[in-house]
Amino acid sequence: MRACFFVLFSSLVACGGSSAPEPVEPAAPAQPEAAATPPAGDQAAAPQTVEEQAARGAQLYGQHCAKCHGDAGQGAKAPALVGKEALPLDPRKGQKRDVQFKTAMDVFTWVKGHMPPDAPGSLADDEYVAILSFDLKANGVKLERPLDGEQAAQLNLH
Repeated sequence: MRACFFVLFSSLVACGGSSAPEPVEPAAPAQPEAAATPPAGDQAAAPQTVEEQAARGAQLYGQHCAKCHGDAGQGAKAPALVGKEALPLDPRKGQKRDVQFKTAMDVFTWVKGHMPPDAPGSLADDEYVAILSFDLKANGVKLERPLDGEQAAQLNLH
């Protein structure tokens, strides 16, 4: 049985503009960047490699998932995310989930709507995907390129 996890869907945030034109002023000089690392959330740079995506996912997993799912995904207060018991097709009795996990996209969709339990949907899509990429790697799934929505929809778990 292959086990998989949370999946990615790139999301773009559109900003609305004012309907009335504003006077044109000279642009202010650019401010230097505060850090060399990409910002978290929707503004984060797309990963260049599977390894970069999984490494980011490991960090995010530690911050948002480990307290319930265990530091190695072994399960604790919440079900295991790594190993042969991870993400069965059907929910186990007493679990919060009420849907089957046929594909990695199924996992992504459910997780985005329900996790973390104290703030469902609070992570950016690319953060959920990075965590999924990390979990896939921990379960021995080898991706040819950084995980995305198309791959998630095609990645059968069972």
